[in-house]
Amino acid sequence: MKRFDKVIVIGGTGLLYQAAEIMLKADISEEVWVYECNSNGIAKKVSENIKIRITEGKKALMEALESEGKDSLVLSVMNPYIITEAVINNTNLFILNLHHAILPYHRGRNCEAWAIYEGDAEAGITWHRVNAGVDTGEIYLQKSVEITDKTTSLRLLTQLNKISMDALNELIDIGFDNLTVTAVNDSSVGKCHMLRDIPNGGELDLNASADEISRFLRAMDYGILSVLGQPFVVFNGEKYTWKSYSIKPTDDERDSVEYNSEENVLYITKSGILIILKQLKGI
Repeated sequence: MKRFDKVIVIGGTGLLYQAAEIMLKADISEEVWVYECNSNGIAKKVSENIKIRITEGKKALMEALESEGKDSLVLSVMNPYIITEAVINNTNLFILNLHHAILPYHRGRNCEAWAIYEGDAEAGITWHRVNAGVDTGEIYLQKSVEITDKTTSLRLLTQLNKISMDALNELIDIGFDNLTVTAVNDSSVGKCHMLRDIPNGGELDLNASADEISRFLRAMDYGILSVLGQPFVVFNGEKYTWKSYSIKPTDDERDSVEYNSEENVLYITKSGILIILKQLKGI
């Protein structure tokens, strides 16, 4: 297996450090570095053999990579920045990106939410080569998981994080000098979701079907993480948000929307499905 002078893992969240630990155990370089792009990725425990560099913004990160003179494997893991052409043109770097979707579908950001919202049967991850486009480089390895009617964005993100590290171990077994293209990454297929994009602008559409409302609620659901912001509903001319929701079958086949002021709950009945928005709050 090819050895590198340096392994650099760039990005954010705790997944960054999981990837670094895997690369340290792989023993394909004397140096394993983490270039952290934000403050939420600091691990509680990290090997003392992993070197950490906190980068202040995109410019600092790109300058560090652009000037890297060692033969380096760069893994982009939950990296919030588009890698610049100057970095891509640094021939010392072999750059792979982890993307939380089955490319070429769902390029861009928050793709686990879009997979749920758009009714995909499965979601997955892709390890691909970085080029000048947005998630358009050569595909080396993909893994998938099923999306069910219980899948939320938070649950799906957890699943994708796990299989992404499983896939990284597979890449190590293959050898980074033996990687071959496994799928076509056609940028004309599917959509590219920008950070500013939110399913239906964050609004629950009361005229939508039960399935569409379910997909919207589950796509927006990152638990306590405010990834897509707080969703809202417009009812009787007022805008409301809610603390929690539930979706369950009912014998009621009507289509109705009813507000219970004593419970402070909005009941949405759609063809045998009851959707409950709890603890409403005007905004």
